[in-house]
Amino acid sequence: MIQQLGVMLCQEREKIGETQKNIAEGIISISELCRVERGEHEIDYFMLQALFERLGKSIDKMELAVSVSEYVSISYRVEIEQSIEKRDYKVLAELISNYGAYNDKRRPIHRQYVAMLQAVMCYMKEQDHSACQQWLEHALACTLMCDWRQWISCGHRLCNQEVRIILMIVYCRWKQSDTDEQIQEMIEQMEQFSEYIESFYTDEEEQVKIYPHCAWLLGELYMAQDRVEDAYAICSRGKRSLQENGSLNPVREILELEEVCLEKMGKQAELERCRKYYEAVLFLYEAAGTSPEPDMMMAFMKSSFQGEFVITNELLRDLRKAKGISQEALCINICSQETLSRIEKGKRSPNKKRLYQMLKRLGMERENYYGFIEADDYRLYEKVRQYNRCFSGENAQEPMKLLDEIESKIDMTLLVNKQFIGAGRIWGQTNKGELPIEQANDQLRELLFLTMPPTDSGVLLYRIPFRTEYKLLNLIAINLRNDNKVEEALGMYEELMKCFKRSRVRMRHHAVPAFTLYTNLAGLSEELNRLDRAETIGREGLLHDIGCCRGDIAGDVLANLSLVYWKRGQSELEEMYLRNGYFLNDFYNRTKGQYKLAEAYRKKFHKEIDLI
Repeated sequence: MIQQLGVMLCQEREKIGETQKNIAEGIISISELCRVERGEHEIDYFMLQALFERLGKSIDKMELAVSVSEYVSISYRVEIEQSIEKRDYKVLAELISNYGAYNDKRRPIHRQYVAMLQAVMCYMKEQDHSACQQWLEHALACTLMCDWRQWISCGHRLCNQEVRIILMIVYCRWKQSDTDEQIQEMIEQMEQFSEYIESFYTDEEEQVKIYPHCAWLLGELYMAQDRVEDAYAICSRGKRSLQENGSLNPVREILELEEVCLEKMGKQAELERCRKYYEAVLFLYEAAGTSPEPDMMMAFMKSSFQGEFVITNELLRDLRKAKGISQEALCINICSQETLSRIEKGKRSPNKKRLYQMLKRLGMERENYYGFIEADDYRLYEKVRQYNRCFSGENAQEPMKLLDEIESKIDMTLLVNKQFIGAGRIWGQTNKGELPIEQANDQLRELLFLTMPPTDSGVLLYRIPFRTEYKLLNLIAINLRNDNKVEEALGMYEELMKCFKRSRVRMRHHAVPAFTLYTNLAGLSEELNRLDRAETIGREGLLHDIGCCRGDIAGDVLANLSLVYWKRGQSELEEMYLRNGYFLNDFYNRTKGQYKLAEAYRKKFHKEIDLI
C-alpha cells in the first residue's frame, strides 16, 4: 500500500523544483521512479523513506498500513539497533548475515546499510577507526557516484543514511588526525555540510535526526583548535534544534560540549544551568534502568524515528470479527476462504486491490495514508505537527490560529479531517468553559463513530485506533478525569494499552499515541493509589521515550513517579524525580509543566528549585 506515497513524493518533488535524477541517482532508476510517482509500482519502505529524505522530508508523519511481511522487514532493523545498543557484536553479526532474508540486499540502499553495519561491528570489536572508515567509505560508494563534497556542490541530494555515514567518516578521520592542517580541512568540510543540512532538510522532524550530530562534530573540531566561541555558537544551534523538536539524541554529548565551552568562557550562571540539564538527562536514563550510548559512534546510529504502522492482516481480521462476518461471507467474489485464512494468520500478504474490496465490504474505506489529517499538500502535515506540539507553551491562541489555517486548506468532506478539526474545536471550547464536559464527550464520541463505530454488542476497541481516533479517545478520557470520573478514565487507558499490546506491532511503532498513553495511564494509576502499577507503567513510558529519542515528554513521567514516592514516604526519591522532571521540562521549554513542578517543589520542600 505504497502507491499513494509515491504520488505524494512526485508532488513534493515538483513543488520544490527538484529533478528526478537528483532524487533517484544511486538509489533507483529514473524509469522505476517514474512508475513509483505515478502510483503504478511499489518499492519497499526503506527505499521510499530514502527518496523522501532526499527531498528533506520525513514520512514519520504518515501512518502506514503494511502487511505482516513488510512489517517484519521494518522490525528487523529494530533488532539490529538493539544489538548495537547492547554492544553485542555476535548477535549483530548473525543479524547482518540473515539480513537478505528480510530485505533485498541487491538494492543499493540495503547494500549500503549492511556495509555501514559492518563498519559499526568493526568499531565495536576493535575500536579500529581506520578499518571502520574504510568500511564506511565502501558503504557510501553504494549510492554516491563521486566524493560527497562534489556531490552536494553539484546540487545532488543526500538521504539520512548517507548523511550519517559522512558524519561517521569525518568522526573516524578526526580520531586519527594529528595536525592542525587536517583539522582545518575537516572544519571547512563540516561547515559546508552544516549549511547543506540547514538548507535542504527543510522538514524540522527530519532535520533534527542529523543536524545536532553535525553541530556537535563541528563544535568538537572547533575546540580542537581552541576556537571556543565558534564551538559554543554551533553547539547552541544544535541544542536549539533538539529543544524545539523534543529530541533526546545527542543531548548528552551536546551538553558535555557546551559545559566545556561555558567553563572556558567563564559564564558561571549558564554553566550551572547546563550542568543541571546534564544531570537531569543522566537521571532519565538511570530512572528507566538503562544507560545512554557509550560514545558518539553509537549515537550516530540512533535517530528520533517516530514512524507508525498498522498491519493490514490484523486490521482485516479484527474488523471481520467485530462485524460478526464469517470468512466465507467476506471473501465472496474476492478471493478463496483459504486465501483469506492465510492472510489473517499473517502467512500471506494481501493483494492490495482485494484488500481494499474486503475493507470496503467491512465498512472501511482507507486507501490513503495520513497523519491526523488527509491532504495532498505535505506542508499541511508539517502544520499539524506544529499544532500538536504547541500546547506546552504559554501562547493559548497559537493552537487555534494553526487549526484555522489547517481547516481552510483541507477537504472537510473527508471523515478523518472532520474528526481532527472537530476534536480541536471541542477541546478549545471545553478549555474556555464554553462547553460542558459531558456534552463535549458526546460530541467527541460522535466524531469517533464516523470511522470507528462500536460493535452491536457495544465493544469499542476491537482494532488498533488510528492517530486521529486515538486523539479523540484521549480527549474523552481527559474529560472524564476532569469530571472526577477517574476510574472510568483509567479503564479507558487500560483498554487502550491492551489493544496496542495485543498487536505484533511494537509500541515503538505506535510512537505518538504511546507518549500520552504511558503518561496518563501512570498518572491516573497513581491518583487512584495503584502505586505499583503507576511505577511499572511510568518506567515503561521512560523506556518508550528513550527508544523514540524523545526527551520532552519524559519530564512529566518523572513528575508522576515523584508522586508515587511521596505516597510511599520515600522523600529522597520524590525530591530527585521532581527536581529532574522540572529541569527536563525547563530544557525543552515546556513552560506549563515547568511552572507546576516549580510550585509543587516550593510547597513540598520550602525552597526554590532554581536555587538548588
